[in-house]
Amino acid sequence: MSSKLRHSISNISKPAFLTTVFLLVGLGIIGGFYWQQSLRVDSLHISGIWFHEQEDIIEAAQVSIGIFTDSLNLKELKNRVQHLAYVKSVHPYVEPGGTLHLLIEERLPIALLVGGAVERYADIEGVQLPMLKGKSVNVPLVHGFAFAGQDDTLNSTAFEQIARFLQEAKKNEFSWTTISEVAFDPMEGVVALSHENGVKLLFGIESFTNKLANWELFYSQVIRKKGITQITQIDLRFNDQIITREL
Repeated sequence: MSSKLRHSISNISKPAFLTTVFLLVGLGIIGGFYWQQSLRVDSLHISGIWFHEQEDIIEAAQVSIGIFTDSLNLKELKNRVQHLAYVKSVHPYVEPGGTLHLLIEERLPIALLVGGAVERYADIEGVQLPMLKGKSVNVPLVHGFAFAGQDDTLNSTAFEQIARFLQEAKKNEFSWTTISEVAFDPMEGVVALSHENGVKLLFGIESFTNKLANWELFYSQVIRKKGITQITQIDLRFNDQIITREL
């Protein structure tokens, strides 16, 4: 008898439990919908910027304080902010308290393009970046690229080679601090000048990690002892030998 009674109670309580769960879920959905409808943006928080000022982002975002979040088009907001020269990506989200956060990733210059009417930076993807007052960075000079407008992206094979070379050079403090200028030659590949004495360094078109390591090795074992004043060219294009030209 008691067994049947327990079984009967179980069958009765199970639907009641499910009804309670569905009720709570429904209330949660309704509450979330109401929260979304009634929540306003009461402040704006911007992070991840150095090249751009807060005012640049606020002006581009065009967000009115007090706007309801359900009226906020985040996709259009992202597109507006990403039109700024140094903005690579934007991740916006709204906190329950009403703060709109804009997490920004900026483009980082890897080279300074020289030789044109206006000097510009370029990032690893070849995107040209304007020089901003008080926002200079220490990057190698790059020669040999004509550019008409800031919206142009450098996508030639020559620049791709230089970008890969600079990307590897930046990983090593020695390489980054000893190279001042870079260009591309159809026969010699990536050509750089050393900071010290302006020695011509030939790196070719591949295996830049190994060649930069050889440049550091040659500098530590030869130049530190012998000096660099008599050397005019160092050919690092070959894996098994380093060829120098001297006065």
